Amino acid sequence: MNTNQGFPLKKLKELLQKAKEADGRLKQFGAERHRYRWNPPASPADVEAFEQEIGTTLPEEYRKFLLLAGDGGAGPYYGLFPLEKVRQWLTWEVRPDKEPRLYPGMPVFDWEEAEESGTEDREGIEDELDRAPDECFWGSIPIGSQGDSYFMLLMVTGPHRGRVVYVESELSYIFFPREEGFLAWYVRWLREIAAGYRIFWYGTNLDGDEEELRRLYESSADEEEKRLVLSSMKKFPSLSKEAGEWLVREAQNYMLEPDARWLLDQLYGADPRQKDAFMERRWAAGMYEGVVYEVYYSIHSLGEEEGEVLGRWWKRILEKMPRISQTCWYTALRLLTRCPQVKLQDVAGLWEIAEPKSRRELVRAFGSFPDAEEHLELFLKMLEEREDFELLNAILLGVPIVESEALFLAVKRACEYAEDYAESVSKPEGEDDESWNLLERIHNAYRVCYTGDIILNRLRDKFINPKLPGIPRPRRLNLQVQDREKLDVKIGNKHGPEETAIHPLIAMVIEENFNGMPASAEDWEHIFFNIETLRLQIEPRHIRVDGEWIYMEPPKPRTTLPYPYYYDLHDWSVIGRMKNLRELSIRGICVDDFSFLAQCKNVTTLSLYDTNFSDCRLLCEMPNLREADLRMCPLEHEEALAGKGLEYRK
Repeated sequence: MNTNQGFPLKKLKELLQKAKEADGRLKQFGAERHRYRWNPPASPADVEAFEQEIGTTLPEEYRKFLLLAGDGGAGPYYGLFPLEKVRQWLTWEVRPDKEPRLYPGMPVFDWEEAEESGTEDREGIEDELDRAPDECFWGSIPIGSQGDSYFMLLMVTGPHRGRVVYVESELSYIFFPREEGFLAWYVRWLREIAAGYRIFWYGTNLDGDEEELRRLYESSADEEEKRLVLSSMKKFPSLSKEAGEWLVREAQNYMLEPDARWLLDQLYGADPRQKDAFMERRWAAGMYEGVVYEVYYSIHSLGEEEGEVLGRWWKRILEKMPRISQTCWYTALRLLTRCPQVKLQDVAGLWEIAEPKSRRELVRAFGSFPDAEEHLELFLKMLEEREDFELLNAILLGVPIVESEALFLAVKRACEYAEDYAESVSKPEGEDDESWNLLERIHNAYRVCYTGDIILNRLRDKFINPKLPGIPRPRRLNLQVQDREKLDVKIGNKHGPEETAIHPLIAMVIEENFNGMPASAEDWEHIFFNIETLRLQIEPRHIRVDGEWIYMEPPKPRTTLPYPYYYDLHDWSVIGRMKNLRELSIRGICVDDFSFLAQCKNVTTLSLYDTNFSDCRLLCEMPNLREADLRMCPLEHEEALAGKGLEYRK
């Protein structure tokens, strides 16, 4: 039997080679992954075994592709899965006995609407999500990834058998390309790559060249179809003069669109001056919000020179801010903060007319103005917020990081209030609206605590760890949220005078040097008395990287300390309790307060290399100190060391 009958293998190979040559530098989305190569074909036994597993035969075009072209490989987005990977991602039952739930034009899951819905609607949404893996993907198999949680599925049962569908794993996006079968969808991809078209969300634009799309536009009476034709024109790397002029004419029909960004790529491709003229006419027509988004789009998506674009628009945007929709303020202010001519005082009045939700974004933008630190009184007033923790969190993220005692104390008070609230309120067990709202308020209060702690750290740095020319800034140590909770690390110092703070790094070093963590308060006291050498330095084993953030590994076990000890990320004073300490070395670390040195009466050798130590007068209170390494330290009051007989390097 000739399995090749009716399958255009030769044509596919030719198109694949043309696509590879057209995209020789692998610039198309996903090309670096599949590199325009097919995997070896699947065996009939493999295909038949898979069909038995899912309980139905595969659509004929896809089946022949696996057997004759390749078991996955070159294809749209990140390419086609081999059958083994299809198995791995097939986490639902195909259920050929059931009607598929995916169909063209079906509604998507609206998360924003779910967020604002009541309890009854929320329960319905949860039921829908619970059944999604079991029911919503019936009749389909995954054939490729589009990145993140987006996938290409192939319908294998039902009225749309053989069609490809794009989905997001939680059903926030569902799209059926127009091609009725797998092969037409795949061949179109090869043709468009070979033609040098711009491709990202392949299949969402219409098929056809310039002339075909223009004919479709003229013959269509459907407004959505006409929009899709115009939107599809952006796939062409350049437009002919005739097509460009036609596009400019037709764009005038959309002059009053609330959002016309979908047209900017096409107009820019036809003639950048026509794109600018289009925006000018829209502004004159009062479409202020739309043009603000288009200005941002011109800079960040079309790649136009920022200064040139803003030079044409900033005055007009600033003038119309009170008339621009508040949902657009944040984008407008992000543009205005890039203009040195605009000051915070020029837009500060918006705070008084802003709705609560708008204020959360407004304050973030306020903090980005270059002169924000000149208006601390505005932020100090904002930090008095106590009712809306979500707003308070946004205010914390917006405050300028400057050396200000008043600002530091205001942030600290806000954090302590949020922490007191979160710890004093009992978490509700019900599922009514009131319980949900209370849980959200508690959650937002904790967010204030964690955000505030980060801001307090940055503010502390301004006081104790300033940037100085020629001196690197030592590292400030912090813990991830979950580790802080397990160690019961507080934001504020809420412990009694009889309790003793231990910095987690000190505990970690003791744990390593004494083969374990002391179990009782008596054990801690014994160790403190016997320590003669203490070296505090960040080693690779002490840190962990989480994305762009670097955190300290916590001491083990990750539990609280025996009374009267507790963990504190800013208190190093326990070093002063080590009465027999002779040698102390702290290197590359930012220390909040070096006053404990005055208690280190028996230390003879001291290294504070690459720390933020500055006040040399403290060393005069160490009677036995003979040698000190103070290199890379921002030293002050060195004259105090004269006559002490101390050998020190700087």
